[in-house]
Amino acid sequence: MNATGSRTLRTVAAYAVPVVVALALLGLADAMRLSLVNQLTSLLLLAILAMAWNLVSGFGGQFSLGHSIFVGVGGYATAVLLDHLDMPLVPAILLSGLIAAVVGVILAYPMLRLRGPYFAIGTLGLTLALLGWMLNWDFTKRSQGYTIPADATVDLVTLLRITVLVALVTVLAITLIMRRPLGLALLALRDNEDGAISVGVRRLRTLMPTWAISAFLTGLMGAVVAMQKGQLTPTSAFSIQYALDAVVICVIGGLGTLYGPLIGAVVVFALRQYTADFAGWATLIEAIIVILVVRFFPDGVMGLLSRGRDAVAAALIRRRGARAAAQTE
Repeated sequence: MNATGSRTLRTVAAYAVPVVVALALLGLADAMRLSLVNQLTSLLLLAILAMAWNLVSGFGGQFSLGHSIFVGVGGYATAVLLDHLDMPLVPAILLSGLIAAVVGVILAYPMLRLRGPYFAIGTLGLTLALLGWMLNWDFTKRSQGYTIPADATVDLVTLLRITVLVALVTVLAITLIMRRPLGLALLALRDNEDGAISVGVRRLRTLMPTWAISAFLTGLMGAVVAMQKGQLTPTSAFSIQYALDAVVICVIGGLGTLYGPLIGAVVVFALRQYTADFAGWATLIEAIIVILVVRFFPDGVMGLLSRGRDAVAAALIRRRGARAAAQTE
């Protein structure tokens, strides 16, 4: 197969494989135990959060600690839309994602003028400021919490199917972005910002739509989280833990890779299920694993898989070379 055919095959597979997996999950949802359905929903929500964060911070190099904002905005927007406007669930979730995207653009315009640690601290400060606002805003019932209307709730299987569709949209959207000029500009800014700017890459013009898309996807995730929990409080919806989870997942799976967040989400979710019985030791165990990954496997699981693939390919090439040499003798 020539290079063009191989490239076409990889492109088709990049879009077809997620669709096939999503269709399989949608078809098998009814046959799963409800406990498994709920666990799979939680796993996919972690993966969506990590993939959306990775778009800005892994591919774009803008280390954000503010994605908790979009989780909270998406969740509260869904609760308010269902409560006050009596909207159907799916349109309410989509509109919540759009609201999160608008909030993201508004906040990103000043924040993206910052660089490096100043950007990270700035996004963290915004998260804390918005949390303080929500704790004192009567419209969202302040610290009392906001409950999803009973007539708007859905069963666990339906919620899983919605989550699968959101995850599919996330994977396909990020795959498309990274294969377009926007993705190439994003990588150029990450690898050498001054060099990218010198050849015509516009920093804000590249990062603003990326930030908006990331906020939209995170807002969708926050909307589904709200439906899963049934009740929101400012401290839970805007918890900095969401941003930390995204960082940990991407570091373990592979920062700046397409499927690293998915693998990292599986690892982190399985680890938390295993360490749930260890009470206060769970966080320490997770922290130690992250430190070991950063120290010995800085490219994460995806880096290990890539090195293994290269080693196998090199071994096959050497074997073919040895056979060719033997035949010529």
